[in-house]
Amino acid sequence: MKAEIAPRFGLPRISPRGVVVILVLGLVGAMAIEPTRQLVQQRDRIAGVTGDLHAIHESNEALLDQIARLNDDDFIEQRARAQMGLVRPGETSIVVMPPSRQVLQEQRERRRSRKVVEVPAPRSFVESVLHFVGLL
Repeated sequence: MKAEIAPRFGLPRISPRGVVVILVLGLVGAMAIEPTRQLVQQRDRIAGVTGDLHAIHESNEALLDQIARLNDDDFIEQRARAQMGLVRPGETSIVVMPPSRQVLQEQRERRRSRKVVEVPAPRSFVESVLHFVGLL
C-alpha cells in the first residue's frame, strides 16, 4: 500500500530549478538596490552643485561689473569726491556740518517754550476792502 500525501490547497508546487531561479532573481535585485540608491544620491548632489555653480557665475558677473566700474576714471573721481572730499584746483569745497548737541537742545527748548498765538478770524471780502482803503 502506498502512503497518500496530503493535497496542498492553492499552493503551486515549485521545482528545485524554480527555487534556484527565484533565489538568483532575489540576489540580483538585492545587489541592484545599493547602486540605485547611490545613483539617486549622486543625481541629488549634482543638482545641488549645479545650483551653487549658477550662483557663483552670477556672483562672478557682478564682480566683473564692479571691476569695470572701478577702472572707470569718472567713477573713481565721483567716489573720491563723495568719500574723501576731493577738490580740483580752482574749486571750493563746502562742508555742511550737522548742528552740535547744544544747538539741538536749545532748539528743542525753544519749541517747548513757544506760546500759542491766536490767529485772528479771517475777514470777509468787504472788511478786507474797507481795511485796505483805510476805513477800518
